[in-house]
Amino acid sequence: MADALNICKMSFQKVESLAGKELMNEENVAFVYLHKLLTLDYRARFVTVNKKSFTSEMGGIAGENEEFDDFLNPENESSKSKKDEKTPIHPMDVQMAVFHCADSFLRQNIMTKLSSCQYALPLLVPSPTSADTELPLWTFRQIKKSWKSVGGLSTSLPVCQVKAPMVFFCRLGSVSTSKSQLLNSVINPKHNTFFHRDCPGSSRSCLFMEGLVEISWYCPAGNTDDLFNECIAFCNLRGDAVEHNKQNGFLSEQATVIVVLMQNMELNEKARELLQTLYKDSSKYLICVISDLQKGPLKMGNGNNIKIGLRDRNQAELQEELIAAISMCLQKCNSSPTFSLEESSKLAKRCGFVVDEDSEDCQEGKTGALDVMQLLKGDDISQIKAKLLPCQGKLWHDWTRNNKRRYRLYGDVEQTKSKIEQEMKSIRNQQRESSLDLINPVSKNLNVKHVTKQRYFLRWLGVYLDISFLHDLSEVTQQYYKQLSDVHFLKQKREITDDYRKKQEELETLSEKVDAVTLGLEHIVREMGQIYEAWAECPDKMRPEVSILPALAADLLISGHPLELMDGDAAHVPLTWIESVLDKVTERLGDPRVFVLSVLGLQSSGKSTMLNAMFGLQFAVSAGRCTRGAFMQLIRVKEEVKEELKFDYLLVIDTEGLQSLQLVGKQSALTHDNELATFVTGLADMTLINIFGENPAEMKDIIQIVVQAFLRMKKVKLTPSCMFVHQNVTDISAGEKNMEGRRQLQKQLDEMTCLAATEEVCSAEYFTDVIKFNIQTDVHYFAQLWEGNPPMAPPNPRYSENIENLKQAILAAAAEKKCLTLSELKVRIEDLWTAVLNEDFVFSFKNTLEIAAYRKLEVMYGNWTWALREDMLFIHNKLQNLVENGKLEAIEQKLIHDEIKGTFCAVKNKMETFFNEDKDAEILSQWKARTEQRIKDVYDSLTEATARKMTELIKTKATCKKLDEKKTQYENELFNSSKELASRLKDKAMNERSLKQEFDSMWEKWLSDLKAEMPPIEDVHVEQEVMNILKTAFESRTIYSNKDSGLYKNIQKKREYSEYVTVKKGRFGILYHSLDTKDHDSIRELVQEIVREAEEIIKSKPVDKTGYSDAYTQEIVKYVKMRVSEFKSKKFTLKNDFTVDLSLYICDIAVRKFTELHKVFREANDPVIYLGKKKEEFFSIFKKQCEGATATTVFADFVCNKLKPSILQSVYDQTAIDAAGEMRANFPAFNGNRSNLEVHILQDLAEDENFERFITYIENPKKHFSDFIETKIEEQMLEGRNPRILEILKNAVKMKQPIVFAAIQKATQETKQNKGDVNEWLEKFSLELEREMKFTRQDLVGAQYQEITDTDFFGEVMNKTLQSVFKDMTNSFDHLSSVRMDMFRQRPEDILKNQLCGCWVQCPFCAAICTNTIEGHDEKHSVPFHRPEGLNGWSWYKTNNLAVDICTSLITSDAAIVLDEETSVPYSRYWEAGPQYACWSITPDASEQAYWKWFVCWFQKDLEKYYDKTFKGQGKIPIAWRNITKENALESLQYSNVRRKQYAITM
Repeated sequence: MADALNICKMSFQKVESLAGKELMNEENVAFVYLHKLLTLDYRARFVTVNKKSFTSEMGGIAGENEEFDDFLNPENESSKSKKDEKTPIHPMDVQMAVFHCADSFLRQNIMTKLSSCQYALPLLVPSPTSADTELPLWTFRQIKKSWKSVGGLSTSLPVCQVKAPMVFFCRLGSVSTSKSQLLNSVINPKHNTFFHRDCPGSSRSCLFMEGLVEISWYCPAGNTDDLFNECIAFCNLRGDAVEHNKQNGFLSEQATVIVVLMQNMELNEKARELLQTLYKDSSKYLICVISDLQKGPLKMGNGNNIKIGLRDRNQAELQEELIAAISMCLQKCNSSPTFSLEESSKLAKRCGFVVDEDSEDCQEGKTGALDVMQLLKGDDISQIKAKLLPCQGKLWHDWTRNNKRRYRLYGDVEQTKSKIEQEMKSIRNQQRESSLDLINPVSKNLNVKHVTKQRYFLRWLGVYLDISFLHDLSEVTQQYYKQLSDVHFLKQKREITDDYRKKQEELETLSEKVDAVTLGLEHIVREMGQIYEAWAECPDKMRPEVSILPALAADLLISGHPLELMDGDAAHVPLTWIESVLDKVTERLGDPRVFVLSVLGLQSSGKSTMLNAMFGLQFAVSAGRCTRGAFMQLIRVKEEVKEELKFDYLLVIDTEGLQSLQLVGKQSALTHDNELATFVTGLADMTLINIFGENPAEMKDIIQIVVQAFLRMKKVKLTPSCMFVHQNVTDISAGEKNMEGRRQLQKQLDEMTCLAATEEVCSAEYFTDVIKFNIQTDVHYFAQLWEGNPPMAPPNPRYSENIENLKQAILAAAAEKKCLTLSELKVRIEDLWTAVLNEDFVFSFKNTLEIAAYRKLEVMYGNWTWALREDMLFIHNKLQNLVENGKLEAIEQKLIHDEIKGTFCAVKNKMETFFNEDKDAEILSQWKARTEQRIKDVYDSLTEATARKMTELIKTKATCKKLDEKKTQYENELFNSSKELASRLKDKAMNERSLKQEFDSMWEKWLSDLKAEMPPIEDVHVEQEVMNILKTAFESRTIYSNKDSGLYKNIQKKREYSEYVTVKKGRFGILYHSLDTKDHDSIRELVQEIVREAEEIIKSKPVDKTGYSDAYTQEIVKYVKMRVSEFKSKKFTLKNDFTVDLSLYICDIAVRKFTELHKVFREANDPVIYLGKKKEEFFSIFKKQCEGATATTVFADFVCNKLKPSILQSVYDQTAIDAAGEMRANFPAFNGNRSNLEVHILQDLAEDENFERFITYIENPKKHFSDFIETKIEEQMLEGRNPRILEILKNAVKMKQPIVFAAIQKATQETKQNKGDVNEWLEKFSLELEREMKFTRQDLVGAQYQEITDTDFFGEVMNKTLQSVFKDMTNSFDHLSSVRMDMFRQRPEDILKNQLCGCWVQCPFCAAICTNTIEGHDEKHSVPFHRPEGLNGWSWYKTNNLAVDICTSLITSDAAIVLDEETSVPYSRYWEAGPQYACWSITPDASEQAYWKWFVCWFQKDLEKYYDKTFKGQGKIPIAWRNITKENALESLQYSNVRRKQYAITM
């Protein structure tokens, strides 16, 4: 059956071609038949008709020589026909062939569709492969019949339960009159219910019809022109009754009236014997219809027998007489005995027929269903649901009401929210205590390996549930609609009277009764969902029989059963259940792409019927049980069309009718309709807007709701499409009328768009401003469903054509859509429903898929910027070496651009690939241009920063040039002096002690001469210099007074700044009240900002290169004064003492830093100090010379000693980049986006439980961010038995080694080729290393090495000596103490800080930091973890009570933001409070938000002491918060992070 309902190639065939010649081969005729039948096109029975043209039948013009006698000779024509003609396939052979080949479930579907087409149904089916005859009772189980007697009540029953008189038609021998045609004239004169010889495509050759018995029921409409006044079954035996004794006996025994058709009274013996048996049976009424008999008066013969002659009779007269005869017989016997399909199965078995329901699988399914039904017996029918399905009744309704209340808070917001959540938990506890007496046997029968058994069980359960509740439901429903009619009548009077109120109350009671006696499979599945949701809140305690429920529901959905998406009774989506079911579907199917099609329309406008006809679905359509809520059903796309459609499944969502009558008295219909419309339009890729009839008022109602829903989608950047389906149009062929209809529709759409735009506060004038829509192609007119008046009318074939055309349009549009995967759809469901629950959908909607795509973009952005930053760090090092080697005296940005161009192009290519080829390219496209610009900005920023640093370095280099030259000169002089001394002592036998004495003597004399020539650099008392500058900037007395008090040292951590401010006067000259917490926070933020910025200025000063300068301090003080003067407040001004204390605080930082750096400068540039550190190196060279080392060896040692510090510096430069890169790649906190980093920071804080660190994080997040990175670098790189930094340093040494050796080799080769000397060798060598490390030929100017002539040997010695240098360097990194952190020109943590900084804007309510990775991003600020406002010391207005409210709760409440004494704004419209609020996206969060609640409870006393406030009064901590453990808090972080990663993976 599943294959028949798939979307295949035939789904794309045009209606006209479905009966075309190209399809009419034996391979696909059955599929064409099925395709048309499933769309309720009764012309399916005629698909085999070959429509040949008249000319093709003529076969050309007759020849001139053809004789006239030949033309008239019939034998020639017949022989020619037999020779040329190919026997056509009989239409009924197609039907029966499909029936024989179908499984039992497709058979059932075929029979249901045949019944809807008002065709006769196979009752007794001879097997084409054996002598068996089958009664396919199972196939009738889904068919229902409805009728109404004149003046009586309507009746609707499953056809198997119908007990009605049966009229049996058969024939004896060959008859010229068509029995089936005669039968059609009796049951339905306007429709060929029974196929007959004059139907299109009929032929004498028929394979599967002989012995077939068909049945059809006549159902009166309750009109005076009904052919019969009661429901009657008509059976038709195909073939001669004499030849089919079993069938004849079976039907004769159960028939009330038997109609026998004969040619004449001359019968053979067997026929005569059969007729005589019927004639003598006094319990039956026999009507003999004889072709050759003349017309006579209609009268009853002997006993119960009637004869009717057909000769010379017209059809109308015969029809009237036959109907009268049957009616007379039925009236006389009082319509007894009655025929029942259910009861006839017993007789069928006695007659030797096979009953399809006797199969093992069917019986097992039936037994399982009966076991379940046994549980439903014994109780009052209205109490069964309350007893056996308790979770979905009052408990579920109370839970949903509370859930909605969470988004409409009031009073003490967090107290109210906590109370609601406790009530919800209590309800879930009660649900968990509910019995599984009904669910367990259902689950047991669903959880079987044999899918067929499962499907039988489901069908049987549906059958028995319908039967059990049918009578009560019908009775109560009729009472309900009568009462509803009375209420509407009273309502039209526009007076609320006591009678109206009474009727309204009675209507509510009846509505509850209708719900109580309505029980179907959907209610059982709903109960399964509620049980699972209740236990899902305690996953560790969930029982196995509960945990399996989502998998069972997933199997149902996959097998084609509708699954309730929105509970129609509670008007709620059970998110946990739906998500779990879809997860299981994803497990089974992979993660298929899904095109979602939904439908919206008024109640009973034919939505479900349309979907069922279009796709062969099973949505409920019976009038008494309209769709409630929303159901979804999966349709598989076959492989042959997947490439064309670009999705794997079609998910169809059928919805409850808008303006549903059942909502009267229950809730606001408009709110419900808006929620439903918003939800399903947002969920669907395409929504069908179904309009029934031509009532302008009804059209206006639905259009208003739909337009508003689409407008909301536009505002949240969802782009669904729509088509309008105008059903029940009286004359759809009238083109002019259709054009006018389209014009009127367009006008109404535009009018409603203007109205909705005003309500939604946005600009849109035309409907096409809201959604892509073409009035010519996206509006479809449908003919009336029925061809005549039900219940005997067949479906209108034009309706089926319209269905097919609409289906083509939908699939064509779907092929252009980029569809979501099933896992993405699951996320979209949660996002939409969460937003729908809020009063303001647009500002509450959080597009998780879009957020996940953006988070993924953030990670990629981090990778791209790191690639640029890393390459720029290497370029920076190379350029720095060039500057220090004197090879670069001016810097142009073009040089840097050229260096980084390759990496930038690679990054751009990666960006292009990501935005074009990522599975979410459509979502990502909105950020492409901005991201490209951001990357360009980063590229330019890095380039400018590097150029600026190089310019400053060049200036510094020029400033230090003389000092550097002097240092080089003195080094070379020392080398020469020690060389000369060694030469003098070379031939003397001296021990090391004597050598040391000689060397020390020379060293002291040289130092004495040096001091006389160049005095040592004086040490600067930086603190005093800074105080001198402060005295010139401020009053001396104030400076010393504030300095001595020491109070300024706490300026960055102060809670209150009252002593630093002067409160302004407000209106009427009255002083403002004292500063509130937010005022103090604004001052503290100013202090923190200025301190951070001043620290950057301090860090940028090259004191270690040039020494301390007063200009540096003057710049800092000037900057502080400027920043303070820029600060403005309505309520206060900052006193001069503030600027003084802040300057003192920052200058203290500067003093410490400048003093340290100036010391470095002295040690590096004072020749005495600098050379004193190299004394041992010079002694080592001197000693080698005295021991007889060659000049080459000695000079190589000297060169290597010069090179060693540069190699070491190069190693540290490389290590900084490698360590930062490794931390970023391997440490979880640093390898994602800022949100990921935030989670790890919070985890670290919770695990440490250090209040001081928490306060730093809350009040100075940048400092904590910096501290966290430094701490983690220290933990990962500098701690442990074998610190990782040592290995990275060793790897850097290995990396530099081949570079230096390659330079030696190249210098040696080129010098040898040029026959150069050592000078040339050194020039070549330094040229090769000029980008890698500091080393120039100028470093050796003055050193005497003229005696070295063998450059090859010099190269070898250099190689050997440097090998020793590298080995010693590698071995030196054996302990953490050997790591010189001062050697890092850029520390790894600083590199990471620059890379990970992101956005630092704080939430205007709770001060949480925006977690966007991209600094200066265009999107609104957001943060995953908002927190109670009291964490920042904020208290309730004019109280000392710390606030516990969280902004994500406040925005769903009736609370207001107090901006000043006179102004307040509702939290629910926070964006109206000003720009600082409007730039934030804060959406309601119904999660537990355990982390900060735990923090408040755990550190309550610390917080109260720190802020000198209390959690009392309005700030009282909800009791439920105290049950949250640290484990819960950490789990909430993990849950959030895992969900974001899952979304990113699915994205």
